Amino acid sequence: MILNNSQAIAAKKPILDDAIEARKPAIDYDAIDPVKTHIVAELKHTVPLTSCRVDPTSRFIVAGAQDLDVHIWDYKTKAKRTLTGHTSWVRSFDFSADGNTLYSACWGGDINVWDLREAEPKSKMTIPAHKGSARWVRISPDQTKLATCGNDLLVKVWERKTGKLLQSFAGHERHVYAVDFHPSGKQLVSQDLMGVIHIWDLETGKQARSLDASVMTGYDKKFAADMGGARDLQFSPDGSELATAGITNVVNSFAGVQDPIIMLFNWKTGKENTRLKPDKTFEGIAWGVRYHPEGFLIGAGANRSGKGELWFRKPGEDEFFHTMKLPTAARGLDLLSDARHLIVAHSDSAVRIYRMTEENKQKQA
Repeated sequence: MILNNSQAIAAKKPILDDAIEARKPAIDYDAIDPVKTHIVAELKHTVPLTSCRVDPTSRFIVAGAQDLDVHIWDYKTKAKRTLTGHTSWVRSFDFSADGNTLYSACWGGDINVWDLREAEPKSKMTIPAHKGSARWVRISPDQTKLATCGNDLLVKVWERKTGKLLQSFAGHERHVYAVDFHPSGKQLVSQDLMGVIHIWDLETGKQARSLDASVMTGYDKKFAADMGGARDLQFSPDGSELATAGITNVVNSFAGVQDPIIMLFNWKTGKENTRLKPDKTFEGIAWGVRYHPEGFLIGAGANRSGKGELWFRKPGEDEFFHTMKLPTAARGLDLLSDARHLIVAHSDSAVRIYRMTEENKQKQA
């Protein structure tokens, strides 16, 4: 079973009750073939999407949109609900392990908490997390804390139940784009606009070390602005590797003249394992990265032309072994717990569900 980032280790702990365990599907890995990936469903909205996520039990698909709202589809029925209350775009989500509670971070600086068991969920708690954008939110492996980061250059840790601030880490010199807990639960990782990655020790409250992802930034001379920052960040399930997705070789970022890149780091040594780039004809942004439980890596990107691609990489290789063309630009990527399906948030206002098996083995998505 695949879980999202910080939930990978939590799923192994007794925090999940018998009902949740009973919902875990048996995974036939022999049937999974990335080369056979094809679309099986489309969930439509009315404005471009900014992000997407699936809850650990695969009941809910959630997406942010340029209308500032949060949109949730029931995976089985495809019924849609809309959550209102944010004041800006929502680019990051996370879920409790049981999938009942949603955490959303918006560029207005707030974290909203939603109970998805309600027919018409209202925010049951708002955390004024950052001055400027709250760019990311992640729940800890033990389900007791939230980590956030934002444009105030800070990384913060909050008590999940009360929203009380527990720790605040200063050290980044530019906007912090992404943060996540290591699966061990003992450290945090954060990455900023300039590609600086800091590792924070939660026990000592101090910075432990840093990683160099400075290739994931650039200076746009036309607009006299720095461009960069992680668009997505994920640990391998065992915590041995860190993947970060974004841009490099910036020429004119506002026009999309730049290259997408996914960097992989050895967590123990802090050294770069590899840099993954798609075909040279693809200019744009890598918006998503996910580890599949079979070991291969999946990336998603947006081309300056408005099209998109999915990329697949085998362990240890320096190039993608398969590329799938998408109808429009990808703005987010996630995997369902059956490990057969993935979702992509698209710029044409739709979430599309893709299945990584032969079509004659397809079941209702």
